[in-house]
Amino acid sequence: MPHIIIEHSKTLDVCLSKLLSSVYQSVIDSKLFDITTIKTRLIEYQACLLGDDREDFVHVQIHLLEGRTQSQKQILSELVLSELQHILSDGVSLSVHPYDLDPTIYRKN
Repeated sequence: MPHIIIEHSKTLDVCLSKLLSSVYQSVIDSKLFDITTIKTRLIEYQACLLGDDREDFVHVQIHLLEGRTQSQKQILSELVLSELQHILSDGVSLSVHPYDLDPTIYRKN
């Protein structure tokens, strides 16, 4: 754990493997997780309409088992956002949101 889901517009002008590895590394750099438990993936959206007149976006969902403090989640989201700002142009709409998973209903094998 965590599950990192990177959603992005199809027309995003970036090497997707670089986007994936950069976000993955920023989560490692947080030192909040065992590296063997981090799962990172991309979802491409064919079309989007953004209210700020931008054409491209990246939204990172970070699904965590509950137990991290608000401060830890804030540091994590700031690390990921900072990395996105480093590799993407100012014209891309960026957002990061950590979510707590309820361990009483979350299942995996």
